[in-house]
Amino acid sequence: MNGKRNREAILEFQDYQAAKGLLAKGTAMARKAALGKVLGILPDEEAEDVTKIHLDDVMLRFSNLQGKDYTPGSMNTYKSRVKAALEDFEAYLSNPLGFRPNINRRDRSSKSDKPQVQKVDSTTPTEIVPKSTTTSFESVSILPIPLRSDLVVRIQGLPFDMTENEARKIANVVLAMVNPTS
Repeated sequence: MNGKRNREAILEFQDYQAAKGLLAKGTAMARKAALGKVLGILPDEEAEDVTKIHLDDVMLRFSNLQGKDYTPGSMNTYKSRVKAALEDFEAYLSNPLGFRPNINRRDRSSKSDKPQVQKVDSTTPTEIVPKSTTTSFESVSILPIPLRSDLVVRIQGLPFDMTENEARKIANVVLAMVNPTS
């Protein structure tokens, strides 16, 4: 890696973490695969310093270019893996000797829809915490609409099989937002 911050260096870093036992090999390889695909859309000059990329913008571009091949859940997983890999890479570059990967252990999702219960001390009340079913990247269909020369609105989540009545409902909501003084 030698202080390099490019696409190849972050991919090598995943191998390094697996070889040194800093990450489980499966985790490192999953991150490497996600990085390869997501950062693979960037031209070489943009991938010269991956610590300076804006992940949301890159994920939007990835979605626009290759989103049809992935489910929204897969896109969320890729984004999560790339984000974790970038954060670890930056932490390593800033302090190689004190580096520890930021690993969030999570429970494997169960096949039932039962709420997950946190284990707590018997002196504190027990709280049931349901797993969240919403995602921050629910749809890969993002429609940019240029309104003015300096303003582009993006509509996300439109179904591919939308009916005319559904389109009218959306249009009515947008019409309700009109500023009557303009």
